[in-house]
Amino acid sequence: MHLKRLLSYSIISATLLLISFQAQADQWYHVELIVFEQLDTITDEQWPVMPEDLTTGSLSPSMATSLIQPAAIKSLNNTAASLNRSSQYRVHYHKAWQQYIMRKGRAKAINITSNDGLIEGTIRLDKATYLHASIDVWLKLNNNSANSWSDSSPQGTDINAQRNPHLKESRRIRSNRLYYFDHPKTGALLKLTPIETPATVQVTIEPLETFSLPNEAVPITNE
Repeated sequence: MHLKRLLSYSIISATLLLISFQAQADQWYHVELIVFEQLDTITDEQWPVMPEDLTTGSLSPSMATSLIQPAAIKSLNNTAASLNRSSQYRVHYHKAWQQYIMRKGRAKAINITSNDGLIEGTIRLDKATYLHASIDVWLKLNNNSANSWSDSSPQGTDINAQRNPHLKESRRIRSNRLYYFDHPKTGALLKLTPIETPATVQVTIEPLETFSLPNEAVPITNE
């Protein structure tokens, strides 16, 4: 009886431990991102050359996969509306989605593309001890025309190339907080909220194989 009880406790403990690991590994977040243009900024900063082929991510907020799901609810609608009402800002991108955030080195980039075509880039969210966010987006103000400068600088650098404001920043973040990524010409607001794993991607935990002990010992006879 003691052995049977010990085995039962071991099985229960192992099951609870597996469930705990599973719950910890499958932490999902509601992610919301606003990218906007700062209209009243006056700066003599020279924008970097924008590559012809921008880096793209393998995921997008509209996908429905085991790693990302679309979200209908946006918690920052009032914030976006306030920015648009101001004469100083113009919101180009505002999306929300649900995402499973992976460990650093395994996390996948998400495409960020605005409907007006002026914002393009990626965001990558990962976790180690803390959550991290890496934003890499371009504000495509000079989409069709090059700068009206001479073709090259005295050092031979082509300054007639397409140049655009580039917001690229990585930082440690916490959930349930609103973060501001600043740039002289553009900016971004990001908020992550922990949520339960979406029902559409729930991982079924297979029960551990169990066995029962016989109530009585069965004698072994030699024939």
